[in-house]
Amino acid sequence: MDVTAIQAMVGSLKVATDITKAIFDLKNTADIQSKVIDIQRALLAAQSSALEATNAQFALQERIRELESQLKSIGDWGEQERRYALVSPWRGAAQVYAVRTAYAQGEEPHYLCTNCFHIRKRVILNPQPKEGWIYMNCPTCKSSTSTGYRGIGAPKYAEETKPEN
Repeated sequence: MDVTAIQAMVGSLKVATDITKAIFDLKNTADIQSKVIDIQRALLAAQSSALEATNAQFALQERIRELESQLKSIGDWGEQERRYALVSPWRGAAQVYAVRTAYAQGEEPHYLCTNCFHIRKRVILNPQPKEGWIYMNCPTCKSSTSTGYRGIGAPKYAEETKPEN
């Protein structure tokens, strides 16, 4: 909660209490009406401060939800990250991420974009012929990686054994 808003609310309520005590000492109707107006102002200020504190609390709760969601996605991404290994399937050419055999879960072998993988996106590369060579293109970040070959075989799994943690 916003401490300043709470302090303002408490201060306003104290002012209202002090004004109420002062009313009992007054004899004149005009003075009483003036003090009643002062009480109303103090109560409105307290109400405004309470509303500010409620809004601040709501904003903090929203931020907590966002952060919890981010933590969950990081944990989920950690699971995805373990499923892949960085490989160089084409002699001397670029690297890609390939699914590990032990984590394939029935999924066919495939290659992921390294750019997207590093920003926690799982994007499968698409082979495309270009100028007589085969390039692996990312549909998301539009990066293009040469395989160094005129034709390539099917993607392969990254490894045959489950890595040690």
